[in-house]
Amino acid sequence: MQIKELTKLTELTSKTLRHWEKTGLLSPQRDENDYRIYSNDEVSKIFYIKSLRKLNVPISEIRLLFSESQNERQILEKHLQRLVQEGEQISQLINKLNKKLENEDYLMEKEDFELLKQQRINENEKKYGFEIRQKYGNQTIDDSNEKYLDQTKESQDWASQRHDEIVHLLEDAYQSNNHNLAFKAIQLHKEWLEHFWTSPVTKAAHLSLIKMYCDDERFRQNYIKRFNGLPEYFYEMADIFYKNVR
Repeated sequence: MQIKELTKLTELTSKTLRHWEKTGLLSPQRDENDYRIYSNDEVSKIFYIKSLRKLNVPISEIRLLFSESQNERQILEKHLQRLVQEGEQISQLINKLNKKLENEDYLMEKEDFELLKQQRINENEKKYGFEIRQKYGNQTIDDSNEKYLDQTKESQDWASQRHDEIVHLLEDAYQSNNHNLAFKAIQLHKEWLEHFWTSPVTKAAHLSLIKMYCDDERFRQNYIKRFNGLPEYFYEMADIFYKNVR
């Protein structure tokens, strides 16, 4: 039987049959035109493999079943034990999710949130740690990281939403050449920085940071989704803003 006939008979795809062959489960013969030819024994084997795959038996274990040194019952019993364990774990997850829904608790688990914050700090250190520590000093960065770790999920959600608002305001200001919108974005950006910094957000520090948004491609990417000149516009408006602050 050729592979085209076999796919109709078994309702398996040719891709699946070739994969089983590649993993050593099947060994079809070849005719003079190099087409695969499946014997009756191979066809029976395919139906057996299909039934095992419906039970979610891994291919690696099915391969063992065809080894003379392996006991079929022992392998299937081992697979059954694993399914029972997985079933118990799924039941626990179902119960946990039901309780979360009953309590209207849709937030991330506290321990997972703490791990996420630490991971973000680690990533930030890897990307920018050397530069920002040289620029602002170890103590300032350590204090800022500590402040970040103390923040709640609600606090971080606020910060994320506020940053999106700042970028949108800057884009609107850039497009309409509206200084008032730009000044509002700069004031919000200052408040956003105060949410993370432990030291005062001075004029010099603020302008220095915005200048880095212009010069460093990694930071720049956060501000050029619509307008490539937005970082420079941000710096120009910030400079005007501080010249007018009394």
